Amino acid sequence: MTVAGATTQVTPELDAVLRFDGEGGFSALACNELGGTADVSDNSLVLSEIFTTDMDCSAQPGGEIDDALGGLAGAAVRWSIAGEQLRLTGTDGTSLTYRVRASIYPHASAREVVSGERSGFQYRLAVDGSGDDIGLHLDWREGAGRRWGTQGHGAPAATEPPLSTLIWAEMAAEVFVGGFVPAETVRVTHRSEAGAPEVDLPVYSLDGSGWKVAVGFVPAHSPDSQLVGYDDAGGVTAEWG
Repeated sequence: MTVAGATTQVTPELDAVLRFDGEGGFSALACNELGGTADVSDNSLVLSEIFTTDMDCSAQPGGEIDDALGGLAGAAVRWSIAGEQLRLTGTDGTSLTYRVRASIYPHASAREVVSGERSGFQYRLAVDGSGDDIGLHLDWREGAGRRWGTQGHGAPAATEPPLSTLIWAEMAAEVFVGGFVPAETVRVTHRSEAGAPEVDLPVYSLDGSGWKVAVGFVPAHSPDSQLVGYDDAGGVTAEWG
């Protein structure tokens, strides 16, 4: 990153990203999230900022990147690609260089539980931490290059029942839903409402943990829905709703 003649090497710990959706839009995240339209020609582009979140990033390293990218918006910016790196250079000499990420997902270092594509959506559920001190991260978006949605929560505390908190995200005409269940759980069912048919959710083991994850796609989910987990003897291990 070069601003006012001074070049700064961004630390690897700062995961600042810039994405183009191939349909005239862009999104970016360093500290705040911003996005808008991108008018791209052979060697220049114009970013028109439509929205931005409004966190105080003055003391955050990502705030400087936010300011630099925001300063490039609204005017023609030269772009070039070399060695899997994209460089944007403004008329005032401000430049930002982005490299291809090792993973498309925001929580790149988390361990994958399940991922895929569904009705054009891309999604991944992953876990980080170890033992029983673990957390779930769901990343999903409506197609390549679009903004990511994220959800996450930790495993239930000793005083909390299993499935007390759920992952719950709408993707097209379905809902991706689930959460942590005890390791003895072998089956989890979901019923969207009273009288609706049961849907079995896949159950995934987590190495070295007293928890499993039950999660999958269902036709609908609401506060009136119900999830129930069972052990191999048919005993109930977890309930929601």
